[in-house]
Amino acid sequence: MSIRTEKVAEEIKHQMASILSRDLAELKLGLVTVTRVKISRDLKNAKIYLSFIGNKEPAEICIEKVSNRKKQIRMHLGSKIHLRFVPELDFYFDDTIEYASRIDELIKEIHKDDDVKQGE
Repeated sequence: MSIRTEKVAEEIKHQMASILSRDLAELKLGLVTVTRVKISRDLKNAKIYLSFIGNKEPAEICIEKVSNRKKQIRMHLGSKIHLRFVPELDFYFDDTIEYASRIDELIKEIHKDDDVKQGE
């Protein structure tokens, strides 16, 4: 990625966090974190990765709720960033936090067995 695309991606990430927490609070998604934004070289497409904490609904339903508001989100984003074109937005669930948590659990389980063997 070029420096410009990185800066645009970072600005979109910052603005998306604001939009999701303020303007779309009625969706009741819990704590929504924009974990990553990948933007195409021509700045016309953006992949936005979201994480949800404190929500009882499956992540797929949360992503669907956000995707259904794509037009509204683009409108808010267009008023906050100054680009010739507001990129098309695609939303994805980022399971990195859950994956890291699962790995941590597995490591603790492995070391638990080590502690039992040392105690013998």
